[in-house]
Parts: sequence; structure tokens; C-alpha cells
Amino acid sequence: MKKTNIITILILVLVCLQFNSSAQGKYEIMGNKAYENKQYVLAIDYYTRALSNFEGGKNERNELAFKQADCIRMINNPKKTEIFYQRMVKNKYAEQKPLVYLHYATVLSSQGKYTEALPMYEQYLARVPGDALALAGKTSCELSLQDTTADKRWFIKNIREINSFDDDFAAVHGDDQFKTVIFSSNRKGTTGKETDNWTDGSFSDLFIATKKKGETYGVPVLVDNKDQVNTQANEGAACLDDEYKKIYFTRCAKMQKSKEYCQILEAERMGSGWSQSTVIYTDSLGNVGQPVLTGNGLTMIFSSNRPGGSGGKDLWKTSRSSVSEPFGPAENLGPKVNTLGDEMFPSLLADTVLYFASNGRTGFGGLDIYQITLRESGLSNVKHLPRPVNSPADDFAMSFEGNNERGFFTSRRTGGKGGDDIYSFEKINWNLIIKGSVRDEITQKPIQSLPVYMVDGKNDTITATTNDSGAFLFANGQVKEEQRYTLVFTKENYFTKKSEVITGVITRDSTCMVNMLLQPIPDKPIVLPDIYYELNKWDLLPQYEDSLMVLVKVLNDNPKIVIELASHTDSRASDQYNDELSQKRAETVVTFITGQGINKDRLVAKGYGKRMPRVLSADITRDGYTFERGIKLTEVYVLAIPDVKKREVAYQLNRRTEFSVIGKNFK
Repeated sequence: MKKTNIITILILVLVCLQFNSSAQGKYEIMGNKAYENKQYVLAIDYYTRALSNFEGGKNERNELAFKQADCIRMINNPKKTEIFYQRMVKNKYAEQKPLVYLHYATVLSSQGKYTEALPMYEQYLARVPGDALALAGKTSCELSLQDTTADKRWFIKNIREINSFDDDFAAVHGDDQFKTVIFSSNRKGTTGKETDNWTDGSFSDLFIATKKKGETYGVPVLVDNKDQVNTQANEGAACLDDEYKKIYFTRCAKMQKSKEYCQILEAERMGSGWSQSTVIYTDSLGNVGQPVLTGNGLTMIFSSNRPGGSGGKDLWKTSRSSVSEPFGPAENLGPKVNTLGDEMFPSLLADTVLYFASNGRTGFGGLDIYQITLRESGLSNVKHLPRPVNSPADDFAMSFEGNNERGFFTSRRTGGKGGDDIYSFEKINWNLIIKGSVRDEITQKPIQSLPVYMVDGKNDTITATTNDSGAFLFANGQVKEEQRYTLVFTKENYFTKKSEVITGVITRDSTCMVNMLLQPIPDKPIVLPDIYYELNKWDLLPQYEDSLMVLVKVLNDNPKIVIELASHTDSRASDQYNDELSQKRAETVVTFITGQGINKDRLVAKGYGKRMPRVLSADITRDGYTFERGIKLTEVYVLAIPDVKKREVAYQLNRRTEFSVIGKNFK
């Protein structure tokens, strides 16, 4: 071959290599840009082109493949992503980039492959000790392997007639009769005709389906086809106000020029259509969406990736003074709700329980649904919903039929019709009963026609009335699990009594018995148990404080009564000395009781000295000595006791504190 031909060939090879290198670099740059803009489908295509005939080193190729795998993970294709990460573990790239172990474990867990996922979490934690997401994932796998049972109270069903082969999600009831369902979908027939480079589907719209006879729905149609609600952009994750006249929904711009492009909009029902939608909440610091409003429309909880949160997407809330005013600054719901992962798709049940999806907590894999009770004093502990609601795949967007524990949620679990599918759910609560009887403590006769009040933690009250035999009953769904109830028994001329019942977590039908004896308010003084004093002393001994707490409870349960606290001495020493000593003892008791929060105007301290010897209303045995009912411990009787030790016990029995009800209408 001629020398000139060899040179020409070499030049052509170099040009081709340079061209390949240039094209490879161009596709990688374009892929990185698409990735930053969350156009994952487009990024996958560019990375695939960059990787074909890749001319770089092994590490560079692995880094590019890692980006490609991350894009596939973001479009929710765990099976395909698993292959990429498995390859990176085998070629030991994971040892250089431990994040491979974490992502690999996550996609395995989301497919229910807990046994395979566990060692990947352990490999990651060995390199990044203490990582919260990895620890939660590892714990999730361990618990999922141990707990494989489903809670039989939850019934779920795939609503196949409204689901498509694409993504259908975030369903809510569309009217107060619960005859329609509104949901988001990227199925064929949406307003936007282009492909969303994030999901590889159409741009999503809001659809509506109407219930036919029975429990099935008709063919879903667009909520709006006039650009009032649905547009060329993504519309979804909606909620309606309590009157079902306004819809609040998320709109994410078709082509974003920055990372902040999702907003919350509002439209009002107008006949069979909707008004032009308007933006009611946007944030220059991040995306906002997936709103839920309280019943009065004054507080909105939403998901956002704005800075200042705990991790990826957090739940935030914002309030306004009236429905005609704009919403104010956002407030993060805090670490009791938010994690290093994503918290999304909030919903409310009766404005008191918040449901949301998270992938940063111990669960079964992917997004799982959790609940937390909203209280005036703060938030309760987060609870993870059981199987069959949660699964290894993504489960999210729970909504409710009014204030009932039934409605819809979305899941990507196996056995569905398409990608994300809409499921119905209903929780059948265990039959919890609180029953009992009320009787007179003295006569043991039933107390009839007595209102018995059952008060829950929110001070909501349900009333039952005793029958001819004094029996009462709370049933038929009145008693809820995991509640603290106070039963209040109050009757004129009787001491009011209260009984606390904690239902806890119930695993079967249960009955709690509460049999109450009501004590008539007596005309005679009531001796407080075990309130005795040392000779010539008026100090309250610590061991007797518990006895006084019984009286504090009586006063708290009976806020209208006024009592006299009477103190008595034994017969030794002069009348004047004993009067002063007993008065000090009575005042000591009053001081202790007012220290427990009782109004001092309800207490009268009176010292009677030795002038009122005790008359025993029952046999009393103390220190081995028995004193029979009816004995009056006068000075003559006590001095006649030959046993010195028994005589001292008799003196002690006279050194007592009593209380009498002297008023019943304290205001």
C-alpha cells in the first residue's frame, strides 16, 4: 500500500474518532441539561447515544451509566433500573460510588425483594454509617419479612372501569352525594398532545366518571375541555371544598424555564362546567402542589420542594383570614411529619387526621401511606397503614368519602391495569362496646334514667341513659379504637364520679365493663382515710398526701361543691391549746389542696379541738387492736382502756381530719 494511502486512512480514522468523541461529549452535555430540567425520558435517550461506542475510560462510562440508571429510576421503572444497578455492583463501581448500593436496595425493596435488598442497605451503611434513609430502608425490609399478614378490616378493590393502561391517580369524590369521582390521568385523549419528557406519557388532565346503578362507574371524560381547568400543561392532584363548589388543583407548566413551575389553582363550578382557573398559591422558592384544605377553607396543606424543609419534598401549611383573602407565608409541618425523603399527597379526615405518602419512613417499599392526628397541643405519633393498603410499590393519595373511613387511594402494585391505578378502600372497624351499670353505693339499688356522658379527647360528648336496671350502653360505632374516653356520672345530691377508658389498638370485637357506685352526699362528716398527726404537731406527713389526693379528685370531679375541712385532736391538754392546734392542722390541709389547683374559696378550714370525740361508723382494726362500730372515743372511754398501747391507738384515732359538703352551687 502506498504511503499516501496509509496516511489518508489514518487521518480518516482520527477524524472519525474525533467526531465520535465530539458527538459523545455533545450527547452527554445535552443529557445532563435534560436531567437538570427533570426531562428524564429525553435524558435517557441522550445518555444512550453517548454510551453507544463509548471511547472513554471505565470509570467515565460507569458514571454515565449511573446517570442513565438514575433517570430510569425517576420515571418509575424499577425492573429495568435493577438491571443497571446489578451490573454496577458486579463490576465493583458501587464500591467507588456507594449511592449505587442505596438506589439498588430501594428498587429491590419497591418490588418486594426484601431478602436481596437487605445486604445492599448493609453495604451502603458500612460506607455511610447512620444514614437515615438507609436505616429506614433496612428496618423496612426486616419488618416486611417478619410481618406478612394483612389487616382484615381493610377492604380494597381496583376500580378497573376507570383505570387505563397509563397512569391514573389522586382520585377524590366530585359531589356531596358521592356519585362522581375526579382524578388525574395521562391516558390518551388529554388536552396536551405532546409527550411529557418526565413521565414518557401524555400531559395529565383531570377526568370525571359518574357512578352507574350499583357500584360501577361509567366511562371517564375530561372534567373540562375548554381550557378552563385542563390545559396543555399537567393538571392533577385536586381537592374540592366542603360544598363541592370549588376545585383546587395542581398545574405544572408544559415547558419550564426554571425548576419552579408547579402552582396551585382554583376554579368554581358553573352549571355543568367550571370558571376560568386562577392561581391561588405559588412560591418563587420551589414547586407547590397536591393541596388539601380544611373544612372552613382557611388552612391549606401542600407538598413542596422549597428550601427550609427536612429533605426532598416536604409538607407545608399556609393560612388566610377569610376565603376572599390570599394565603400567607408557608410553615413547615416539622420533623414529626417530614423526613429526608419525600412527603407528598396530603389529605384530611374530619379535619383532625392527616394522611400523607412518604418514602423516608419505615414501610413496605416505595411511597407508603401514613397518618397522624392533629391536636391543639401538637401532633400525635405517625402511624403506618397496614397491608393491604400499603404494598412494596408506591401507594399514595388517599381521599375520603366525607368523614367516613372509605374512599380512594392510588397504587402502582402488581396486578393493576396500568401504571398507577385507582383503588377504592373501606375500613370496617371492630365492634367496640362500653357498657355497665350505676347503683347507689349505700342501698345498692339501680339508679334509673341517669345520663351517662362519654367525653373524648376533643371534648366531643355522647350521652347514654341508664334503664330500669341501671344499665347503660355505648355501641353501634360510638366507641372508636385508640381513643381515651372519660365517662362522667353525675346526679343531684350525689358525688360526681368519673371513669377513664382507653380503647388502645383493638384486634377483635371488644367490650369494656364499667360498673359505678355513686355515693350520696351525706349530712354527716366524712373521715379522710389515714390523715393522722404526731402528738402536738400540725405538719402534714408525706405518707398522708396520697389520701388527700383522693379529696382533690372529688373536688375536681364536683366543681360546684364547697367543703369544710374539720380537724380534731385527742383529749389531752387544754381546750384552748387543742383549738389552736386543730385550726393549724385544718389550715395545713387547705394549703396542700389549694396547691393542687383547687380554688381556695371552695375550702373552709375549721379546728374543733377535742370537743367532738369520734363515733366509729364501722369496726376499725389498727396495730392489732380492734375498736367496734358505735364506740364513742370520749376521754372517759379512752382513759378506761387498761392497755397503754391500745389507749395510744385510741388517742390517734381521735386525731383526724374530716370533710363535710356545706355548699353545692359554687360558681
